[in-house]
Amino acid sequence: MTKDHFHEKIALVLCFVILNNYLLLSLNFPQLLIKINFIIFLVIVLVFYFQNLLENPFLKIFFLFIVFISLGTPTFEWDARSIWLFHAKRIFYDQSIFSIGDNYAAFSQNEYPSLAPAFASSLAFLVGHWNEVFPKLSFSLMFLPPLILTYSFLKDTQYLIFLSIVFFTIGKFLFNGWADGLVAIYFGSSAILMYLLIIADTNFYRNRLLFYLLAFCFFVTLTLIKNEGIVLLFILFTTTFLIKLYKGQLRKDISKLILLSISFLPIILWKFFCYSKGIGDHYISTNILLNLLSRAVDLNNYKLISYFLFLNEKFLIALIFFLVSFWIKLNKELFSFIFIVTAMYIFILFFIYLATPYDFYWQLNSTAARVIKTLSFSLAFFGLYNLNNYRISQYS
Repeated sequence: MTKDHFHEKIALVLCFVILNNYLLLSLNFPQLLIKINFIIFLVIVLVFYFQNLLENPFLKIFFLFIVFISLGTPTFEWDARSIWLFHAKRIFYDQSIFSIGDNYAAFSQNEYPSLAPAFASSLAFLVGHWNEVFPKLSFSLMFLPPLILTYSFLKDTQYLIFLSIVFFTIGKFLFNGWADGLVAIYFGSSAILMYLLIIADTNFYRNRLLFYLLAFCFFVTLTLIKNEGIVLLFILFTTTFLIKLYKGQLRKDISKLILLSISFLPIILWKFFCYSKGIGDHYISTNILLNLLSRAVDLNNYKLISYFLFLNEKFLIALIFFLVSFWIKLNKELFSFIFIVTAMYIFILFFIYLATPYDFYWQLNSTAARVIKTLSFSLAFFGLYNLNNYRISQYS
């Protein structure tokens, strides 16, 4: 918790402005309002930097470096150039997120959510023209809300360690125009908000509307970044439901879960629009059952998936750090929450890879290192959070 909830309020307003940008483009509001909305975002960032100039200097310096690197590097990798920025470019020229309704360039995965491309196109609206460099900056700017929010839970040296974890696990995805890093960090923030508001036996956060608004905005954002975000949020709700059911406390918190579940509505509407236009996810539109059955009987396929997912050096280091953290101080409730979430996500990853319509080895080789970033970041983040709570308990 920060003084006067400054960081929490800044994080909430920034996240809301990002979502509002998506809403403005969805409802075909005039371009002037979209520009004003983006200017508001930039002004709030300036307020964060200069309101308390010497507070949280680590993030302010760290993020300036990210901005400079983002502006100084071209967009050349496939997903960044041919999916995310291509969608943003279409939104910029067609001035609507629904321009994908014609399913032009189907290779660009038109069914993907458009929150990040919509934000990138709005920066291009503000500047007045399009190129392949500066719209990518919007992806980096979207990291700010969760990075700012985390200062509520970790301070000083612990926050510097957190930024080191971010740089280690997410790395170039902070500035290269891909969406996988955004999924990882918004999931980590969504997970800790879900834990504190619903699962943890404390009224410190539960009695504050601000944190419920943060959770709702972060949940919506997570689902609108990438398809993986939908699955990850569903896992969070399922895990929370099971834990509360096991503890016999479901009736007390079911109303909160139902209200927070409204955060699925925007992505449901987006998927319904795509379905109405005949734009489907290639994973679902092909016969996944045949792919699954043909591969599920071969033990070597499980070995190959395990090799690509679990022998990733960043995942291994994060896992070791997580286990050591909870060996030092076992928070059974938090450990159970993260363990169930991790196990469910790994199970779903195995299912997806076994059912992929693409070449099995190619799919693993091209995506495994990216999708495991979510777990790598989350394990390291919650390991650090657990150690920080242990440190606080030692001095209290």
